[in-house]
Amino acid sequence: MRADGQGHLNELRRRLAELASLEEVLGILGWDQEVMMPPGAGLARGRQVATVALLHHQRLCDPGLGRLLEELAARDDLDPIDAANVREALREQRRALRVPPALVERWSEVTVAAHPIWVGARERADFAGFAPILGELVDLARRKAEAIDPDRPTYEVLIEEFEPGMTMAALDRHFGALRAALTPFIAELRGREGPPLPAVMRARVPAATQEAIGRELMGVLGFDFERGRLDRAVHPFCGGAGVHDVRVTSRYAEDDLLSGLLAIIHETGHALYEQGRDPARADQPVSRARSMGWHESQSLLWENHVGRSAEFWRFLLPWLGERLPVYKGAALEAITRALARVDFQNEIRVEADELTYPLHVILRYELERDLFAGELAVADLPAAWNEKMRDYLGVDPADDRRGVLQDIHWAGGAFGYFPSYTLGAMLAAQIFQAAQRAEPAIPSELAAGETAGLRTWLRDQVHVQGSRLQSDALARAVTGAPLGPDALIEHLRGKFSAAYGIARSALATP
Repeated sequence: MRADGQGHLNELRRRLAELASLEEVLGILGWDQEVMMPPGAGLARGRQVATVALLHHQRLCDPGLGRLLEELAARDDLDPIDAANVREALREQRRALRVPPALVERWSEVTVAAHPIWVGARERADFAGFAPILGELVDLARRKAEAIDPDRPTYEVLIEEFEPGMTMAALDRHFGALRAALTPFIAELRGREGPPLPAVMRARVPAATQEAIGRELMGVLGFDFERGRLDRAVHPFCGGAGVHDVRVTSRYAEDDLLSGLLAIIHETGHALYEQGRDPARADQPVSRARSMGWHESQSLLWENHVGRSAEFWRFLLPWLGERLPVYKGAALEAITRALARVDFQNEIRVEADELTYPLHVILRYELERDLFAGELAVADLPAAWNEKMRDYLGVDPADDRRGVLQDIHWAGGAFGYFPSYTLGAMLAAQIFQAAQRAEPAIPSELAAGETAGLRTWLRDQVHVQGSRLQSDALARAVTGAPLGPDALIEHLRGKFSAAYGIARSALATP
């Protein structure tokens, strides 16, 4: 490469590193708001976040950066990683250039203000108390999407913020196949006697004890506490400031150890992705996760394909017994069968089993789609939510707290995020199949509590790859096939059929 090209690359990396630092500051401010911030600091935090977000927007939209990116994008002598870095940064800048700075600032202010309003409304089960600011967020999101691309459906533009290249047509196809396969299967299981829940799984375990066990389990999974930490929050999440500062939060129910452990395993999956990213490019767009669906693939792979697996519980049950005497002598088969037990009365997405979870997400996708298409009003969300819960899952939420107010996402303006969860579940099933094909020893290693083999394979195949490839190409490179629902359907129907005593030969092809 000529000297001018190398100079341009160096300048680009400097500018992108500055942007990454501002994003990391926003990450720490967001983590602090959820975990540490005193209640009276909300207005000040809104001003702080708005200031940093506006500064980031100005730096991202700087004409000098635009010229640099356009010049580099026109070159044909960039190596593939630099070319991908330019592609990702250019896509991000082109979106940002179309959003007026005043809208960026107002968006930051309202999303910060919405969080405590949502918390209070959720506690009171009072959707009417949250509806006005939710309506403002929907309006701001619509304005942002129309500014970015007025020629495409509003909701599809919002989805692309989390899933670059994803279309509503593809989501309708994938989710339609899942709904068609899972809804009648769930109805069939509802009429059968499921595996009982062992009493030990409802033994009371103090939250502090659960947290200590969870912290130790994170170490078993490979989390590096020199570059991360564990705290508590209303809603479990993984945040922080990139590769070297990864912050996990969880919550605990003293009569449900499994829920807390699985939440920690889930968030640790996210954290391992962050800690496994390319350290040499940690402050560059190319090192980031390809999409939120790819990020969710890692959390759901560890939660569902490891944390709920019979193989891992061969290690985990005696390990728990050493820390909680009540688990000593518990029957492994009873617990592993209970891990595939469907709670047909469950109303809460984050507490759902693997089988019903995709329908919780599809419900939210359809509500958001209709909301931004103008076919559903904000005031009508609770009724529409409850109707879909009855139709898809046979459940009637007790109140808005356990229904339309249960998720934090709308309070943060994360419209279009929900599809990533089920896209992640689809990817997780494909990736875990591919990992076992490549490394047949993985199941026996998990049974011994050895996670390094799986973790190393995922780091090399997924984490370090970041955004070097676009989603379809990455899926093919990692799994040998494009993204699709078949592997997830096969996994769910096989696992839950076994738990509920349905012979595989009796399964109808969806």
